[in-house]
Amino acid sequence: MRLKDCYKEKLLRKIKPSIQYATKSLETSQEFIKKAEDNLKIKNYDIAVFCSYTSMFHASRALLFKDGVKERSHICIISYINEIYPHLRKLANQLDTYRRNRHNTLYALDFLTTKDDANQSIEDAKTFIEQIQKIIF
Repeated sequence: MRLKDCYKEKLLRKIKPSIQYATKSLETSQEFIKKAEDNLKIKNYDIAVFCSYTSMFHASRALLFKDGVKERSHICIISYINEIYPHLRKLANQLDTYRRNRHNTLYALDFLTTKDDANQSIEDAKTFIEQIQKIIF
């Protein structure tokens, strides 16, 4: 979805920029990394990937809060990052991949998540958060 369509359909809207909300969203992001690691330890690989995606999602929201944007659509966050932060396109594409994995984890009957998938998702989420933190702080 194009960014202008996200605004037109009110899936994104302008709000007052807030470093406080950005910081809280990053804290939530870190909490989900911990949950991902905990689930990895008990071999809940699909939940670990789910938590890694959720961590990336909250880190993305932090970026939007910093910029004064409220989201109502996961896909519009990806559109926003791609258009406003083109140097983060690789991260946005990674976020989109995990968004689709999350969907498959929740709804597909034959989607299998491995230990390697879970480990990689946690590492990717940590890298994602680091990149977002560099922009916000």
